[in-house]
Amino acid sequence: MSTPMKQFTFSLILAFLLPSTLGTLLWAEEGSPSTPTASQTPQDSILEERKQVFQYGTEGEILDLLKTLQEQKDRSMMEQVLALLDGKISRKLTRTIFDFLRNLEYADPKGEGYAKKLLQTQEDLDQETILSLLQYLSLPKIQPQVEVVLPFLKDSRRRIVTATVRYLGKKGNEGIVPQLIDLFKGQEAEEDLRTSILTALGELKANNAVEFLRSILDNPDERLVYRRFACDALGKIGAKEAYPSIKKALEESDNLLRAYAVSAIGAYPESEVEEILLKALRDDFSRVRGFAAEQLGNRKSVAAVEMLIYRVRRDSDKQVRLSSLKALFEIGSEKSFSFLQDLILDDKASLDLRVETIRLFLQNPSDGLMKTIRTLMEREWTKENSRLLDETCKQLSIQTLSGIEDVYQKMLSHRSFIIRVYGIRGIGRNGIRSATDQLRQLAKEGASPQEKKEARLVLEQWGVTP
Repeated sequence: MSTPMKQFTFSLILAFLLPSTLGTLLWAEEGSPSTPTASQTPQDSILEERKQVFQYGTEGEILDLLKTLQEQKDRSMMEQVLALLDGKISRKLTRTIFDFLRNLEYADPKGEGYAKKLLQTQEDLDQETILSLLQYLSLPKIQPQVEVVLPFLKDSRRRIVTATVRYLGKKGNEGIVPQLIDLFKGQEAEEDLRTSILTALGELKANNAVEFLRSILDNPDERLVYRRFACDALGKIGAKEAYPSIKKALEESDNLLRAYAVSAIGAYPESEVEEILLKALRDDFSRVRGFAAEQLGNRKSVAAVEMLIYRVRRDSDKQVRLSSLKALFEIGSEKSFSFLQDLILDDKASLDLRVETIRLFLQNPSDGLMKTIRTLMEREWTKENSRLLDETCKQLSIQTLSGIEDVYQKMLSHRSFIIRVYGIRGIGRNGIRSATDQLRQLAKEGASPQEKKEARLVLEQWGVTP
């Protein structure tokens, strides 16, 4: 073949292949499969694509999708997730599904029934799967399965026995207390199992365990770690006869035991308790101060506000500062709320304190708070790489709020694609249909693949064509 003919043939072939090759490259850039089928285009429905992953995907693809849904706290595909349990799936995928359901706190009769069925065939289960199932069945809305779980107390694997005890602490009853006490006294019980048993007795609020727990706390020769946990358990039970033992523990030289005693005594109604807690808020040991702050918040102690404000501003320990912050929120007095709102706008305050304050307030927002949030966003809007703005928008994106539609829509215009993504998520979560045109524009012309994809996903969930 002559050289001109070869050049013509090559050009013809190149002209035929180039559009297809370019399309494949663009498709890969969008973060989708690098080799689309004839029926796929970049505009395919994201919801349909996800359904197909659950129906036809490899285990790896399904695991990746579950990770994405969990990170986004997306419950829209639960029907497809639960349908996987009807098929023959690996133990790894089974564990991941139940971890997914637990992390999203999704209690479902089908998942519950499947978990129960699996535990009843325990001889076929590996340790990690049993642990995942026990954690899932511990969700508050799931009915107790005590009879199904009790046999695992005799399992030869230590982690399973410990996990079973923790389950029983959440779902059991006083009837199992004798078994737990016998297990504690057994010679083969190790420290983590014994401390889990003491914790479980407290969570059960088991009055028939008070005498046993007091025998541990009152015994100076008992191991300190058990005395601490026994003290904590007695505080959760709140039995009147345990009060003298807890009060006496406040005088112990062991810092941690005193901290547990401060936490335990906070639940008692005695008039002297508030004075005890105020004194503990000045203790040299940080854990004592932290527990004292928590209990003063639980008691809504207005008398503690000034001292708690001091702790937020000046305490050397981060956890004490955060505990004092939360206590001020729990107390909810005019002075405490005024301080917290000022803190949000205080540039000298640490980022973690300001973000935690915003997170707490957004759980029960007020008009005053939202005004403060708007002021904060205006201040931070033009700053380069503002972590405070990022964190504020992130918190807004995971909340269901009313009356701030304009805030979410404004987020769509920020120069940072991260802020725009948070805005898209907040709009989707709150069903702000007035932003439909903006989402359509982002779905087609967004500067990043992620915002395009998230905008399309929200529109599809609304039943709107992107």
